[in-house]
Amino acid sequence: HTAPVDKRAAARGLAAAVEEALAEAPQMPIAQRDDSPLPLVGTTPPVAQPGRPPMSQRATDVSGVMLAGGVASL
Repeated sequence: HTAPVDKRAAARGLAAAVEEALAEAPQMPIAQRDDSPLPLVGTTPPVAQPGRPPMSQRATDVSGVMLAGGVASL
């Protein structure tokens, strides 16, 4: 059977060990700024990509109505 351990002393020891480890750890940056120039937007119109064709305006409208109906049914 082990001797009872003072929980507060154990917690203080753990906190001190964490503080010591954090003090020794190298400071790493938490953010990075990318100053490279942004790509310019051209005047070329969009082109349908290969694969599944884009939705027609009617299909887009109907899908919006279906989504609204689904939300309204909740």
